[in-house]
Amino acid sequence: MPSPRDTRSPIYASRLFSRRPLDVRARLVALHSTGEPIIVHARTCDVSHGGAGLTLTRSLPSGTEVALCLRLPGGDLLWMQAVVIRRQGFHVGVQFVRTTAEQRLLLSELCCA
Repeated sequence: MPSPRDTRSPIYASRLFSRRPLDVRARLVALHSTGEPIIVHARTCDVSHGGAGLTLTRSLPSGTEVALCLRLPGGDLLWMQAVVIRRQGFHVGVQFVRTTAEQRLLLSELCCA
């Protein structure tokens, strides 16, 4: 069976957007059931116009809504709203939600760089 990062994997064949390998720092902020914020540090594996693959320092369940902060090459920060849609241990796939025109432009530049 192909690994999740193998571009020949059936998961990649069903994607709306192709992913670009990218290794940058990321931080996710989720809310615990008590209402307390949970901060999870991560690194990206890949990114696309619609989502990203991340390796986390702490597991998050599928369906978790997060605020995702990416430290872009050059030092700028990109905040996005996202939902964890796939999880395999500490590796997750997130889907971006409610993106703004500015965020879509930054993602487009990042994915085509």
